Amino acid sequence: MGGIASDKKLEERARRMALRRDLGNRAPAAAKSTRGCGGAYLVAHACFACRKSFKVAPRPARELRCPCCSAALYEMGRAFKAPPSRNLAQWKKVQALYAAGFRFFSYRGNDGPPLPSQYSQVAAFVRDYPEHPLRIAPARQGRPLSPRPAPARAGM
Repeated sequence: MGGIASDKKLEERARRMALRRDLGNRAPAAAKSTRGCGGAYLVAHACFACRKSFKVAPRPARELRCPCCSAALYEMGRAFKAPPSRNLAQWKKVQALYAAGFRFFSYRGNDGPPLPSQYSQVAAFVRDYPEHPLRIAPARQGRPLSPRPAPARAGM
């Protein structure tokens, strides 16, 4: 493909474009952005009802809803890695950590023990490390995180 004929076509096209620019018929090429990829960064949000995670641009003072089941989405942090949806034990652990005030932002520059690997370790971890660097929100009291289960889908 291509070859000499293709190169000559490209050269001719560039020459004609330069003539148009010189005559004022063509605007000069826009400068490339040096800001990187641009756009707002995304933060992981989790739905505990259907056990899914979504990356969403931060939206202050607005409750987000799960696009799959319409339950509430909870802001988990930029470093959150959701467990597989079939792993109920890990989702139970993540939900307990969230309810205790933990958010999943990076450890960079923060000294602290690693988060527990099993649900059975969460209660002791929360009790033993009240000043953990990832515990940035107050513990939730009373109202459960997922007040209603995911609705059944029609036709399944």
